[in-house]
Amino acid sequence: MVARPRRWSRVLGYASVAAAGVGAAIVPDPRVADATGPLVYLWAGFLIAGGILAGVGSLTDRWLGEALGCPLLSTSLAAYAVILFATGRAAAVIGSLFLAGMAFLMWARARDIELLRREATRAVRVRSAEGT
Repeated sequence: MVARPRRWSRVLGYASVAAAGVGAAIVPDPRVADATGPLVYLWAGFLIAGGILAGVGSLTDRWLGEALGCPLLSTSLAAYAVILFATGRAAAVIGSLFLAGMAFLMWARARDIELLRREATRAVRVRSAEGT
């Protein structure tokens, strides 16, 4: 029972990121659009796809969704962070530090999921070897 609130908080968080990606695709930030041109839509797409994949993975308790979604989210958040930081404006730099922190957290989550996957695979191999 303890996992349910944690799972729903991740689902809501990933859904919020996907919604932000939709907003970024419809109304791209001018600084990001100026810095990256049409790549602004790639970063928004990464937010949308990553948020949906990770959200569905969390909702269904399937590691594959988060394993695929988190790297997309981390990449997109890092791109936005670098672009905002490069403006040199105080508010943008502060926002970029937050985005960089979130990018590192998404990267760490992806690494944790990979570790869980490896351990689960190892445990299955051990059980299979013991059964034969």
